[in-house]
Amino acid sequence: MKNRISFLFLHLLILTLFSCNRAQQAPSKQPFSSNRIKELNKYLNQVSQAYSIPDLAVGIIHQDSVFNRTIGIAADKKQQIDSLMPFSAGSISEPLVATAILKLLDSGLIKLDDPVQQYLPYFKTADKINKKITIRHLLSHTSGIQHYPLLWDTPDTSVKALETTTRSIASQQLKFPFPGTRVVRSPYNYDILADLIGKVTSKPFENYIDEQVFKKLGMKSSSFLKPALTIQPFSITNWLTFISKPDSIYPYNRENSGSNGLHTTSADLSVWMEMLLNKGKTRQGVFVRRTTFDDFFSVRYMTGKQSGITLGWELHKEDGQESLTKTSNITNFQNQILLMPEQEIGIAFLSNISARPISAEIIRDITNWLKGGHLPVVKIPVSLVMGKKFQETGSIDSALRLYQLLSKTKNTKYELNITALNSFGDILFKHLGNQPAALKLYGFSASIFPKSAEPYLNMAALYIKSKAYANAMIAIEKSRPLLNQNQMGYAFGMEQYIKERTTDQDPG
Repeated sequence: MKNRISFLFLHLLILTLFSCNRAQQAPSKQPFSSNRIKELNKYLNQVSQAYSIPDLAVGIIHQDSVFNRTIGIAADKKQQIDSLMPFSAGSISEPLVATAILKLLDSGLIKLDDPVQQYLPYFKTADKINKKITIRHLLSHTSGIQHYPLLWDTPDTSVKALETTTRSIASQQLKFPFPGTRVVRSPYNYDILADLIGKVTSKPFENYIDEQVFKKLGMKSSSFLKPALTIQPFSITNWLTFISKPDSIYPYNRENSGSNGLHTTSADLSVWMEMLLNKGKTRQGVFVRRTTFDDFFSVRYMTGKQSGITLGWELHKEDGQESLTKTSNITNFQNQILLMPEQEIGIAFLSNISARPISAEIIRDITNWLKGGHLPVVKIPVSLVMGKKFQETGSIDSALRLYQLLSKTKNTKYELNITALNSFGDILFKHLGNQPAALKLYGFSASIFPKSAEPYLNMAALYIKSKAYANAMIAIEKSRPLLNQNQMGYAFGMEQYIKERTTDQDPG
């Protein structure tokens, strides 16, 4: 009898431990239904073809479902790309570095309000305010450290590359004297954080994040060092026809590895997003404790009524719902990630060409679909057919007449909305340097879409670029009665820019 009681007690103990372990695990994910997968595949194929994207990858987490798809052709153009081959993820590096900091916090090795100089004695600035800058300030871009252009032509791949970056700001003045009071985004913040991680752990930053983040989460294809095989970037060789070729410039410099060194796949990002949506839990157990996780993500600095920044992410509010995003558009890689914790949605988009800024639109379409909407039929941007006509004739008028014909016949093959039309103006202005043709197109756009401020804002941007500030202000004034809430901030920013350059005031 005594043995039987002991056996039952042991059995109950094992069941209890097993149940507790399962309670600490994230629920396992299942593939989308076959019909949902067909819808997504059809949509992504249309996106790839309409926008001439050589290679793209999409990862989606929604409640208990997961989807990953990679589309493209390998460099030899004879076989599909390997889904394990990573993309350069650009500034999506930042929330991954923040994840490594989260892990250090959970281990008790650092605190958010520790001075950076406590770990990096050589962290200095010209005005000596550096002593007040904390880990929190770097994570939130509120340190005051100034922005700098990224350089890829003379990369430093040595072990001391990140320390070189930290030391390089010793003669730099901060943008403002009180850290934590303003947001000024600078890649330096995350490069210095990467340096700090390396010094705290006494191992190269890339090794620590590989061991404590990638391996623990099962992110098998991710690295902050450049892998031997990667997806190659493509650049446009003809902006009127959108013909592209592999780009010889690859965006990797170990000095910038904290802000832009991540190489990853959509499948790996899905695993990481799953942990974030489950507040620190994974299918294997606890990645970080819930209290650490909640404290970390409760930190936010608002830059507007509906926008702000958290530690590693951009924060947006719309209709009472919060979303976290990170977008990267650098050296012909266009990437974006989205988290909507309340809806249990995570979406990652990676691509190797950035000619058309489409990542936000694609993520918006997929988000709407996940919420019960329909995926749209992807149309060819009208700028492509207008560009071909302009190349054939050399006349902007012939391209505008073609647009009118397509609109009149209600052609469903091409996207004819205002954004698609104005993007042709951007091509004429930004890539071909043909300002008269671009201005004519924006004027045409204003006549076709009289209730939109977009054409006037585009005109203003063109005039600012050419330093015709008086004309820019006229265009802004015309836009004013048509501005929506999102455009107001953009217009205000242009006005401030013009004032700074047309008065004797120090812009600061």
